[in-house]
Amino acid sequence: MPGINRALYENRTLAKTSSILGHPCIFLSHISVDKPAVQRIGDYITQYGDVDIYLDVIDDDLQRAAARGDAVAVTEFIERGLSNCTHILCLVPASTVRSWWVPYELGFGKKSGKPLATLKLKDAVDLPAYLEISEIIPGTKSLNVYLTRVKHGLSKSAAAGSLTKSLMEHTASAHPLDRYLDWQE
Repeated sequence: MPGINRALYENRTLAKTSSILGHPCIFLSHISVDKPAVQRIGDYITQYGDVDIYLDVIDDDLQRAAARGDAVAVTEFIERGLSNCTHILCLVPASTVRSWWVPYELGFGKKSGKPLATLKLKDAVDLPAYLEISEIIPGTKSLNVYLTRVKHGLSKSAAAGSLTKSLMEHTASAHPLDRYLDWQE
């Protein structure tokens, strides 16, 4: 069953129902200029099956707070999204180093004990030091391994080497994330 973007349902019962069903939920941390890439990656994750996401670009409460420059409300809505997730995935293109919110989201998530991972987009630069504390996902193939682990509740060490056969394979045809991610381990 496909996952959902819980930002659509933050104030409604579906987000609560989905978490009751046991779907893991990945908070997608990103800088706002990368909305097209993060939306496409979010769509890919939800289509992976039984994994939800929280993607702020469609959280109406957060977007209204950001539009009026209400940092207190933006922080509250980010924390609400992070609290309802089981994992945090930071998407890192070159522009992430300019973000003020990404380090905050990762710090809040780390303090909450949530697993942190960093997905390097094609134009990523050297990672800022605050991202070195997370699992690094260098491309599509390792993203698939990560999603399989999240979906099945496995740790990185418990899943090492055992998931390759169950992954979606990259074929000669274009992968839906080729525009944004490299294909590598």
